[in-house]
Amino acid sequence: RQSSMPADSLASVVGELQGVLSKDVSNAVAQERSLLSERRRVFHRLHRQRRRRRGAAHAAAQESPPTFLVLGFVTNPRTPKTREWIRQTVLVPAAEVGAPALIRFVVGKRGLSPRDVQQLDEERRRVGKDDFAVVDASDFNEAGGIYSCIDKLFAWFRHAPVAYPGASFYAKADDDSFVDVARLASFLRPAAGLPRVYGGYLQYDSFVTEEWRHCGWSAGQVGAAHARRHGCPKERRVYGPFPFVVGALTVMGGDLGGWFASSPHVAGLVEKGRATQGRPQHWDCGYSDVTLGYALGSANLSLSLLSAPRPLPRGEARGLASEGASGACAWRSVGLLRGARREL
Repeated sequence: RQSSMPADSLASVVGELQGVLSKDVSNAVAQERSLLSERRRVFHRLHRQRRRRRGAAHAAAQESPPTFLVLGFVTNPRTPKTREWIRQTVLVPAAEVGAPALIRFVVGKRGLSPRDVQQLDEERRRVGKDDFAVVDASDFNEAGGIYSCIDKLFAWFRHAPVAYPGASFYAKADDDSFVDVARLASFLRPAAGLPRVYGGYLQYDSFVTEEWRHCGWSAGQVGAAHARRHGCPKERRVYGPFPFVVGALTVMGGDLGGWFASSPHVAGLVEKGRATQGRPQHWDCGYSDVTLGYALGSANLSLSLLSAPRPLPRGEARGLASEGASGACAWRSVGLLRGARREL
């Protein structure tokens, strides 16, 4: 038997059902909207965090040194015009071509007068950056600077791998040399995988250890052996012959630089050399490049010697002629180093 429901009751039930369904749909839509809004907030928060991390990483990359070449120009703190010339002719072109190099001017903190410190601070403000490396070495205000170049040479190669870790190569140049940084980096790149690279304009010499001077120089091994036999004092202790690179540009591989910075052998040699300052026979700026070669040779290391091309004949020399305090200087090309100075 069928039972009937009044029309008004049926309409009431249908209305209630519609209300419930409408309320459920509205709640579901509201929940979906809330979830969507929350997802958007999370997405934007993560996006902002990612942008901040990328910005921080970019800033760190801009501030941290390149990991390929760190080059230090050993400089007299009292010659700001020389450094300005280097900034304009070496640093600016290197930056324009994106050469992967960090370049610093090397001064010794133990040889700076108060006036020197003031002038260097003024120079930093004038150029708008600090491109100096102040190393633990003597400088011009100590004994007139007669030990400063050899002291700063050894101090730079002990300082650079610690201050600028991770570079493939560490190099030193004199501030009267013009270095084509982009070309140097290009020349060094194939040698990046070699162990203990020691490079530059390669020559050979022997060393009178008690007198801190060289004897028996030659451009080649055979000539150096002959010069050692006939040109070095028989009554003195002589080490050699050994390879060394001319001081206008000296390059060490990153692993060799790391060894040099932490080597007790090098530390002992530096201590011994500094102890001779003030004596008639002392470690000498004139033999700084030979002394560095002696330090490496006497450590009995296996080195990968990397020699720059030979100088061009005088008639083919490129570059500039400069008249300075040391007299007329011919600027000749030595492949990587377009400024190896040669006294006339």
